Amino acid sequence: MGERTLEVVKAVNSINERTRGKAMGNVRELLSSRMGPTTVKFDTGRGGTPELTTQDIAAALAYVQQGLGRELLEALWWPESAARRRDQLRQGVIALVAPEFNRQQFALSTARTEFGIAKASMGWGGSTVTDVQRRELRRTEVALEAARADTWPNNTMEQLGVLAGAVFSEMASACTCKKCDGDRTQPHPHGSGVMKCEECSGSGFEPLSGRKRAAAIGADCSAYSRFWQPVYTWMLRRMQALEEGAAAEFRRALTRAA
Repeated sequence: MGERTLEVVKAVNSINERTRGKAMGNVRELLSSRMGPTTVKFDTGRGGTPELTTQDIAAALAYVQQGLGRELLEALWWPESAARRRDQLRQGVIALVAPEFNRQQFALSTARTEFGIAKASMGWGGSTVTDVQRRELRRTEVALEAARADTWPNNTMEQLGVLAGAVFSEMASACTCKKCDGDRTQPHPHGSGVMKCEECSGSGFEPLSGRKRAAAIGADCSAYSRFWQPVYTWMLRRMQALEEGAAAEFRRALTRAA
């Protein structure tokens, strides 16, 4: 391993040692700052100041798997590049949301059909209604109610651009969770070990209030809570996970590409 590579390895490891679970943020900031100024220097704590060049960052980013995670990483931390890749970002969001929307619609349609069949079977042709038919009708009715409750609004895909924009903004301005300090976990209240932070749902970031999220998508609080919250939080959690995975991959690739 050459001297240049060792310097980069030390720089990345120094970030990890100083911040542990918060190293992700530093790697993201590295991408943001290095694609602007000419050089960035990290103090390793050992008297050296190894430089990471633009070529280092670009080479490492090339190793990050293509997909929505990488598009989000660039959109949030390298806007100049993301501005040229709006189509890829849009297609990535659609590819994430559309299958789930279609799955819900199919489940709702199936539940509605089964309920209709059960209802039509009651006293078919003037016959006596049986207990079995009553139970089947009730079962399918409950299943239909559950499917309706789990189904996003019919105009979800039409509103996808607005929803995605609000999610992007929340991710870009997210603050570290005050309860877990970004560690995503908290001590378990009933014994040893840790559990997922209840305040941030394990994201490590402080969530926006429902009022602010409603304003971001142009809805009132009641409409957000009743219709849009499930869609919004589903998108946010999955996009956060994908962007986090891309950031981790970028961190690993940074050393390999040096």
